[in-house]
Amino acid sequence: MSEQASHSQSIEVPAPGAHGATSGGFSLLDKDTAPKMIGLTWITFILMTLVLYKVAWKPILKALDMREDSIRKALADAEKARAETAALEARQQKILKDSQVESQKILDDARTAARHTAETIHAKANQESRDMIESAKREITSATERARAELRKESAELAIAMATKVISENMDNDKNRAIVQKMIKEL
Repeated sequence: MSEQASHSQSIEVPAPGAHGATSGGFSLLDKDTAPKMIGLTWITFILMTLVLYKVAWKPILKALDMREDSIRKALADAEKARAETAALEARQQKILKDSQVESQKILDDARTAARHTAETIHAKANQESRDMIESAKREITSATERARAELRKESAELAIAMATKVISENMDNDKNRAIVQKMIKEL
């Protein structure tokens, strides 16, 4: 039984040169069937190529084109974003520089205003002190004149009183004053 099983499982291959007339099969090496097989192989290859071209090749190429387009778009978007970022950075630098210039200008203006205010206050204080000095001089001159007039008056009265005692003569006041005035002028 084992011999029969091994015999039924074996395949008979015709010997080279045998045309298969005895077994009823055909051979790839047969001169009559080889061109038919080559033609069928080419037809099968072309049909499979067309089927693959329609079914798989076009979608693969389409997917690759879409992927290429999305990569190009992403690169263009990245370049655009980089350009926008550079523009924003340049704008930010300009704004920063402008704000620094503006703050420096404000500080300079504040310093100038402070100097001007200090000079105004100093000039006003100097003017007020000169005015006070002039006023004090006028008051001193006025007080000196009043004191001199008062001193003259008292001196005249004292001189009259002394002259009256010395002369023991009773003179009238107008005459006494005239004499005192004359004596003061002579002194």
